[in-house]
Amino acid sequence: MKIIKLKNNFKDKRGSITDIFYNKNLKHVSLIISKKNIIRGNNYFKKNIQYIYNLSTEFEYWYKKFNSKKKPKKVTIKKGWVVVTSPYEAHAIKFKSNNKLLEFSTLTHEKKKKMNDSTRFKLI
Repeated sequence: MKIIKLKNNFKDKRGSITDIFYNKNLKHVSLIISKKNIIRGNNYFKKNIQYIYNLSTEFEYWYKKFNSKKKPKKVTIKKGWVVVTSPYEAHAIKFKSNNKLLEFSTLTHEKKKKMNDSTRFKLI
């Protein structure tokens, strides 16, 4: 798990520009809208790398290596942060309030299905 705290690349009286990615091989983007007290994830990917860009309220991101005997760790992801989920990292997200985020993947949705890339894994 890696957290990227984005910063403005440019700012003037009109507003600002924040670059999110450079040279990433991304194949799929989803807008995910979640309601308060919902849990998403509880899975891991075998090949896919997932980037989650938080557009709104903070949420709890739980994670651990899928074969680890240790308890999962929890990080609070704030608005404007990107969390990177690597292959074989079990993860789950708990939303304390309504939320919007963008999910970027290195595999297409169809490819993830065809490869059975996502495996259910109960973390929380």
